[in-house]
Amino acid sequence: MDCEQLDLLYEEYALGILEGEDRAELEAHLARGCAKCTPGVAKARYVVSQLALAAPEAEPPAALRGKILDAARSSASSARSGTTPVRSTVTSIEKPQVKRPMFPAWAWAAAAALALMTGYSIRQMELQTTQLAELHREMNLATQQSKALQDQLDQGRMVASIMMSPDSMSLKLMPKDKNMPMVHAYLNPQMGVAITAAEMPAMPPARTLQLWFVPKAGKPVSAGIFRPDAQGQVTLVAPVNMPMDEIAALAVTEEPAGGSPQPTSAIAWMAQKN
Repeated sequence: MDCEQLDLLYEEYALGILEGEDRAELEAHLARGCAKCTPGVAKARYVVSQLALAAPEAEPPAALRGKILDAARSSASSARSGTTPVRSTVTSIEKPQVKRPMFPAWAWAAAAALALMTGYSIRQMELQTTQLAELHREMNLATQQSKALQDQLDQGRMVASIMMSPDSMSLKLMPKDKNMPMVHAYLNPQMGVAITAAEMPAMPPARTLQLWFVPKAGKPVSAGIFRPDAQGQVTLVAPVNMPMDEIAALAVTEEPAGGSPQPTSAIAWMAQKN
């Protein structure tokens, strides 16, 4: 644990209730003279040592002070006259004193210890809440990763099905740039079109690749957008959204993220349909 985590354990260590790995971890920090933990524990020990002194000072009754002064005056007068002072049987009427409620020191110490334990419980609850939130985050991440993997598996099965279908037509989209890899396409009138490629270069976040059906007459029709993954692999399955006998070629262009209604750049890959 780092010093920020150990900061929550100083009071428990000072009270002598910290045990197990947490205590060993904190003592390891203290052993190497940690610039944060050492003064932090010292401060916690000081607070604990003051618990017994937490009770307020008690003020003696005013009547007691008067009696002590009267006795002192009587003794002084007797010493001057050489006589033994005779205690007067007449006592003055004193104003009744209102007794102030006393709160013993042990009760203050118990209240302070209870406050420390309450603070400890709150910190433990906060720690558990943080751990629970982290666990939920990890579970959500694992769920997302599992879904992404399942989507990849499903898409891989669809590509394999199209590739192995006897009704599929295989096309090779040749790159205009000879340094680029070739893109393979499989065209099936019922199952759709599947394309695959490997060793594709990474693309900027604001750009994407777009597949087009080029008709014998008219404007290109978009079949879908795709991007290479982190390993440079490309996989796309899309429906055939125009009659097969009207498709003259398949083409790929680079477009802004989200795709374009019509190509905005030169064709980067192309295959003529026989």
